[in-house]
Amino acid sequence: MRPSRAPDDIVHSIAQVERRIELRRARLARHAEELRETAQQKAKPLAVAGVAAVAVAGFLLGRRPAGRIARSGSSVAAKTGVVAALATALQAALSFGMNPLVRSTWRSYMRRRV
Repeated sequence: MRPSRAPDDIVHSIAQVERRIELRRARLARHAEELRETAQQKAKPLAVAGVAAVAVAGFLLGRRPAGRIARSGSSVAAKTGVVAALATALQAALSFGMNPLVRSTWRSYMRRRV
């Protein structure tokens, strides 16, 4: 047979648990308030308007009729010259090289090679 605890001990234990719960609730409320204030500071009207403008522009450009076909790199080079073709090739190589997937694959290859 287990000795039972005194009723005062049980009441005291329950009070401690309730106190911890209230402290956690207060901490969560404080964190939520701080997060809300930070979000309000960061969400400046100009930034929100900029995001909305980009979204509207993307939507409108996506709904444009596909009457014009995009020019390929070779037609751009023929019309603008060799320097423009080199700049386009360099830009493409940079964007390809800065791709996170390509960079991680290259690092993995180099680790295995050593």
